[in-house]
Amino acid sequence: MTMPTSTPAVSDQANARAESFRTGFGGRPMREYKGLPIYAAPGLHEVAAQMLADAVTAGAHVLEFGAGSGAMSLRLADRGFDVTASDLFPESFKPTRIPFVAADLNGAFAAQWPQGFDAVMALEIVEHLENPRDVLRQIRALLPVGGQLVLSTPNIANPVSQALFLRRGQFQWFRDIDYREQGHITPLSPWVLEKALLEAGFAIRAERAISNPFRRIRRLGWGVRLLAPCFALLSGLPSSRRGEVWLVRAEAI
Repeated sequence: MTMPTSTPAVSDQANARAESFRTGFGGRPMREYKGLPIYAAPGLHEVAAQMLADAVTAGAHVLEFGAGSGAMSLRLADRGFDVTASDLFPESFKPTRIPFVAADLNGAFAAQWPQGFDAVMALEIVEHLENPRDVLRQIRALLPVGGQLVLSTPNIANPVSQALFLRRGQFQWFRDIDYREQGHITPLSPWVLEKALLEAGFAIRAERAISNPFRRIRRLGWGVRLLAPCFALLSGLPSSRRGEVWLVRAEAI
């Protein structure tokens, strides 16, 4: 979730962004799993966990990046996976029975796990990073052929996002407030991310649209509210690429 650590100034800016994301939900209602807050769109954790379970057997070694409070890590452990969690902030992670390793995903993080894993979960994290392609290459290095990556990011190709871009030149979930409070610095369309996955050594095996992009459209103004249904009607994208969030399972090849 941080920027490269080549200079103190860059490192300070990166950590400020990440800290803002970690604390930026104060006072807001949050969905939970066993008392742990879920920093994700409605339904994302449930569908992502099932997507992984459809491809990987219980007992598999799974690494979760961007673990946050530990809600997804605990969910995966409860489904029988051998889970290791990782995030920039160890103090946010609560489940004491799950191993945790702090990692900066803009550094050479793959070297921390020479043993590798059967699968990696990386939900709502690549949009916080400066070099997602390098991150994908490093994740590929953690997996054997046939290993699985379950990944999600805000979908800038959805009709609400397209309407917002036409009106303001900004994508849904990539406005000034998202940049400042949540550290959303790198918008990636499904098309771009699909190319990056292929070039990193992955093949997409499943994809899903998560959450209705219209659920908060009233906050975006009347122009977006008028245009977005038109974009939805005219869109040639498959339904899996029209949601608020794009969720994908990719296999290491």
